[in-house]
Amino acid sequence: MTQITVPIKNFTKEELTCRCGCGRYNYDTEFLIRLQAFRYMLNIGLIVTGPGRCKKHNASPAVCGVANSLHICEGKAATAADVTNSNCENIYKKACASGLFNEVIWYKKKNFVHLGLDRNQKGNYFQIKP
Repeated sequence: MTQITVPIKNFTKEELTCRCGCGRYNYDTEFLIRLQAFRYMLNIGLIVTGPGRCKKHNASPAVCGVANSLHICEGKAATAADVTNSNCENIYKKACASGLFNEVIWYKKKNFVHLGLDRNQKGNYFQIKP
């Protein structure tokens, strides 16, 4: 499993590790730099609600993740995290404007924002889901 190789002041390995208990952690270095830069830009805390995931956890009923999820950290480095705080609207607007992520999805009812870096995607994918 990959070790954090860049200084990530506001996020711990524990909060970015798969939540099924497998202990899997493998994040793309550029994504971590962008996530930390976004945290500095917001100047307010972010809680990671959706970290990297092993394939089994991603496919579980608890997650229902898509097969090619950017969260998958098994066999490749994850390039996505779901985050929240007291103002998801602010997270969404600033993430879209930041240029740091090309996939930003605000799940209003679930109260989190998906931040992703999809290198295979042309252009930006910004969406608000109920």
